Amino acid sequence: MIIQSVLKYLAGELNLRYDNLATPSQEDFIKIGNIARLESGTGASNADLQKKVVLSLVNISEEKTLKNNSHYISRGETKVKRNPTLYLNLYVLFSCADENYDTALGMISRVIAFFQEKYVFTLDNSLAPPAFPSDYVEKLILDIHSLSFEQMNHLWGILGGKYHPSVLYQVRLLPVQAPDSDGGPLVREVKATENAH
Repeated sequence: MIIQSVLKYLAGELNLRYDNLATPSQEDFIKIGNIARLESGTGASNADLQKKVVLSLVNISEEKTLKNNSHYISRGETKVKRNPTLYLNLYVLFSCADENYDTALGMISRVIAFFQEKYVFTLDNSLAPPAFPSDYVEKLILDIHSLSFEQMNHLWGILGGKYHPSVLYQVRLLPVQAPDSDGGPLVREVKATENAH
């Protein structure tokens, strides 16, 4: 649910900015989808990805630098063992396969300009519906992730299609923690107090 919520939020932010550029046949500027479907050859299954920027998740990695968290959490007077929170980076590809190459370049340029202006997303600076996924994350940070020509060739080979104007971003950091049996909100701050004897 966390990955889906984050992608929907980012798409919502871009659509809020650029939906006024959409044509009558184009509901949104950006659509979440698998760009690999574009080359499926069936026509019907990929028609909804044409003439839009397509947001595709192409990789997930663990943020190893944050792996050394405690295996215990405080629950009242007791300590409970729990696996440390897993922090993920998402790699999201924004691509456009519009048959008009100038249009595709312009749409990708708008994505880059948007994230140049605003690359840190929090509940306080959130504009888009759906709302910022604050139940899961405190902050999202987007950075362009540059690929070599060889890596780009491998990526598009895996996607099974020809290259289209695109840009790859790394989205940091998504905490993943299985809920406790009794539930509870996301812990945002921990305060220590000293017991007086």
